[in-house]
Amino acid sequence: MDSSLTQLNPEQPLRLREQPFVAEATPATPFARLGLPEPDSLPKVREGQVCAPCTGDLNWLKVAVAQIDERSSRVYLRGVD
Repeated sequence: MDSSLTQLNPEQPLRLREQPFVAEATPATPFARLGLPEPDSLPKVREGQVCAPCTGDLNWLKVAVAQIDERSSRVYLRGVD
């Protein structure tokens, strides 16, 4: 997975977030409507941002990588403008 992430050319190394975020309000759930857990609700997620390339209205991509099992990870990409 690390080689795939370096191709996205992150501005800084992805950081590991050990614990899920504690939600005080109901967040927008763009991934839940696809039947996926929200990355903010998962533990041990590596996160960061990339800009590859950012043109027009897109400022950057938020990247979250959640390990599913020993051999698989799920990569979440969210465009931010």
